[in-house]
Amino acid sequence: MKSVRTVACPLCGGEGFVYTEWFAGQPVPGSETECPECEGLGRVPEVLEELSGPEPASRSEYGTALLAEWVRAYREARRRGLSPEKARRAAEDEVWGFEELPF
Repeated sequence: MKSVRTVACPLCGGEGFVYTEWFAGQPVPGSETECPECEGLGRVPEVLEELSGPEPASRSEYGTALLAEWVRAYREARRRGLSPEKARRAAEDEVWGFEELPF
């Protein structure tokens, strides 16, 4: 098991975006795009130390696929501008079909 913390992204310097076009050593305004390293968050995990103890139980292949699908749905919802809480609910609805009952 690893102990981690988040630190400023080394690629974008914590800004969450990078410039894709440069002219004469200066970034071209309007050429910003989401940082591929931190996916626009500006922060990345940093491993502090290995902790001793048993490793967590491995996920089944089906469970791992569902988790990956949830992460994809969550990121898509965040890209659409939803808050983290609303994006979480949207991802759960899409992947696991959670919906409020009409009664």
